[in-house]
Amino acid sequence: MSSDLRSEAEALSNGLLYTSESDRPFEWFELPGGAAGWPYGADEFARRIGGQAGAPVEERTLDRFFAPHIESVDPSDARGQEVRPRYEALKTLLGTKLSDVRVFRIGHIEIDCYVVGGDGRGNLAGVRTVAVET
Repeated sequence: MSSDLRSEAEALSNGLLYTSESDRPFEWFELPGGAAGWPYGADEFARRIGGQAGAPVEERTLDRFFAPHIESVDPSDARGQEVRPRYEALKTLLGTKLSDVRVFRIGHIEIDCYVVGGDGRGNLAGVRTVAVET
């Protein structure tokens, strides 16, 4: 399942950017064996991926994470409206193909963002990107 999911996620996210103070691409993320004990909290996720000790850690909903690209797109932004269905499709794919999907944000200013869930084979999988917030 994971390789099919990866192919689908990469195809949907190809060329999409996560907009913050900097526009960053999405990339595939997989943590082999990471679904042991899933779902767990943001601090445990940060520990398992080797996040910087003491870095701020936050959890958001899938809806809130994708809102800037789906619900909050300016109706007069032709490009934003054109790619909106791809963000919706990526959100739907991750929300339906992964179990217990969660969004974690780790860091300050350059915030590593992970949209992850169990892949059914004991791994955590999903996409990651970076948000820049000063």
